[in-house]
Amino acid sequence: MFQLTKNVDILKEIARDVRALIIKMLAKAGSGHPGGSLSAVEILTTLYFSVMRHDPCNPSWPERDRFHLSKGHACPVLYAVLSKAGYFEESHLWTLRRLGSMLQGHADRKTPGVEISTGSLGQGLSIALGMALASRVSKIR
Repeated sequence: MFQLTKNVDILKEIARDVRALIIKMLAKAGSGHPGGSLSAVEILTTLYFSVMRHDPCNPSWPERDRFHLSKGHACPVLYAVLSKAGYFEESHLWTLRRLGSMLQGHADRKTPGVEISTGSLGQGLSIALGMALASRVSKIR
C-alpha cells in the first residue's frame, strides 16, 4: 500500500510540484483548462498523499479508496498527482492531449489510477454512489 504522510511541509512541497507539472503540461499541450486544475491541487494532494488508501503498484486493489473526478476538464491535476504517486512515469505528462496518448483531455479509465472516464459534468456523484453500493453488496469494506 502507498505510504501516506501527515507532514504538512511535505504536502506543501508536493502541491507546489503538482502546480508546476500542470502548468508545464498545459504549455506543452498548447491547450487545456489551468483554472480547473489549479483549483483542486491541495484537495487532490491531501487525498492521495495523506488520506486515501491506494496502491500505485496495484491500481485495481479491491479495497482501495476511489476518487472520481467529476469535472473532467481538470484532469491535468489528476494526471500530475497520479504521476507523483507513482502510477506512471512523469514523461507521460508531456503527451497530454496528443493522439494516442493515455492522457486525454478528459480522464479515461485507460490511464492507470483513473476510476471513471469523465464526460458531462455532474455524472461523478451518481457513478460514485453506484460504485459504493456495489462495494456494499460485494461486502468490500
